[in-house]
Amino acid sequence: MSRFLEGVGASAGRALGPVRWIDWDIPLVPHRTIRPEEVEDEVERFGQARAHALEYVGHLQAETTRRIGTFEGKVFESQAMMIEDPDVVQGTLRYIRDNYICAERAFEWQVMEMRIRMQEAAHAMLVDRLADLHDVRVRVLSHLLGHSDPSDLVVEGEEPSVLVGAELPPSMAARLDPEHILAVVLSGGSRGAHGVILARALGIPVVLAVGSQLQSIEQDSRLLVDGRTGEIRVNPSPQEVEGFHRAVAQASHRREMLQKLAGRPTETVDGVHTTVQANLDLPHEVQEAVRLGADGVGLFRSEFLVIGRREVPDEEDQYNAYRTVLEAFPGREVTLRTFDIGGDKFPLFLALPPEDNPYLGWRAIRICLDMPDLFVNQLRAAARAAEAGNLRLLIPFVTTVDELKRTRDLLMEVYASLGMVDGGTRIPLGLMVETPAAVETLDLFAPYVDFVSLGTNDLTQYVLAVDRGNAKLSKLYDPLHPALVRMYRRVAEQSARHSIDLSVCGELAGDPIGVAVLLGLGYRKFSVALTGLPEIREIIRHVSTKDLKRLVGQLDRAESGEDIRGPVRSYLADRGALAEQASVGLSEE
Repeated sequence: MSRFLEGVGASAGRALGPVRWIDWDIPLVPHRTIRPEEVEDEVERFGQARAHALEYVGHLQAETTRRIGTFEGKVFESQAMMIEDPDVVQGTLRYIRDNYICAERAFEWQVMEMRIRMQEAAHAMLVDRLADLHDVRVRVLSHLLGHSDPSDLVVEGEEPSVLVGAELPPSMAARLDPEHILAVVLSGGSRGAHGVILARALGIPVVLAVGSQLQSIEQDSRLLVDGRTGEIRVNPSPQEVEGFHRAVAQASHRREMLQKLAGRPTETVDGVHTTVQANLDLPHEVQEAVRLGADGVGLFRSEFLVIGRREVPDEEDQYNAYRTVLEAFPGREVTLRTFDIGGDKFPLFLALPPEDNPYLGWRAIRICLDMPDLFVNQLRAAARAAEAGNLRLLIPFVTTVDELKRTRDLLMEVYASLGMVDGGTRIPLGLMVETPAAVETLDLFAPYVDFVSLGTNDLTQYVLAVDRGNAKLSKLYDPLHPALVRMYRRVAEQSARHSIDLSVCGELAGDPIGVAVLLGLGYRKFSVALTGLPEIREIIRHVSTKDLKRLVGQLDRAESGEDIRGPVRSYLADRGALAEQASVGLSEE
């Protein structure tokens, strides 16, 4: 009989396959004392193990860069820093020399201390790096103990399967083959963990934070996994399996049909033209966006330039990255979001303050304005790249008008430094509406912005007081909660009143029911993840904005998100706009 488990979706996609448990660890490290005359031999052994680990990490970085991309390769820089960390090295040497213990036990103790410090700091970025620390620990100890490389666990030729375990170390993730590893399910982890980032880049579905219930999965089980919703079926029924295969076949056929329509305008049945743009994480994704017929880029995330870096990114590197995307969309909008770091995304070069709640702390525009060297580099690169196309700058996590004013002042200084005072491209400046403060004071921001973009992800968690990374609260995280729908309406009305260009770049724009609701509220520009772009364009071609405006208006007194979803779902089904979904949830029960 099938059972239902739930975690947090971290990499979209569906998969069905047998379980393959991984135990990324080594046997208990023996406690072995040494004689004084053996101390220097142990010191040398430790140095050789570190050298081996550094060489292997360098190999992994080069191979990952070649196979996946430059940004993905940089995730191994943090491991190199851990291997060379003075506290780790000197602490291990002290244990060897002062306590006369073997190198492997001394290193194990030092890593244990470092792990405790990271856990006690309770900072999202440090927690994300625990998998890196474990990776380093296993690699150094494996060499000292003469064990084989644990990474070989996932590259042996076995049948395609679903990888299940506590966490996904980066060195293992970098060697995953999507032909053999269909999905990854973890009891812990986080979206910002390097192993999860690598799996996502490989297109492998990931569900994390399943918790202790993962231990109930037996070795011979089969799993039906949805990496978008975080839903898992253990030993799915024949009907569920049949539904999965049918939906996969239909999705493949649907993709082929949608590809043929990629060059057509995206208009509703009542003739309303819409703009459907792409969300990009990395410059090389732009080719896929062009192939899918995106109307430009509505959200170009710039964090790939800083995550895993030991120093502030070079202006020239940024300029080349921005220009690459602009040249792929000549004349069309490319909206670059300035560094949205902090929260769960802290680069290595930042001095890390201890914060109880980093999502409400030092992040995004707050960091950029406090670190003008970092921000001015980005603004200079953007201003130079803007000469090659239609670039716009989107500022995240804004809560005060002063933050926008200071950003404009910095831009003017950049123009002056580049000799653009009397000419040259002026970059439109936009506000990312993702805080209640931005919603409530949009009229005050209006004189200082050229456009606004609704960020539904953070706005949802801030309005509903729900951590979107907490699997236990997933049912409460509802971007169609009536409070939020009313806010979306207010943003649309204020934008129209002040003649501000309006778009949506949050995940709600990639949800068929969500985009239908937004169309009914007056939104006409959407930025969507590449995987959902063809489907959203097709949804829009099936609906009438007049019908949706009337329908959403009738739902103004809805008491829950499901009260809104139900009627909109029925409308889309009646219009033939909803493709059959390979859901692994409880909808059939």
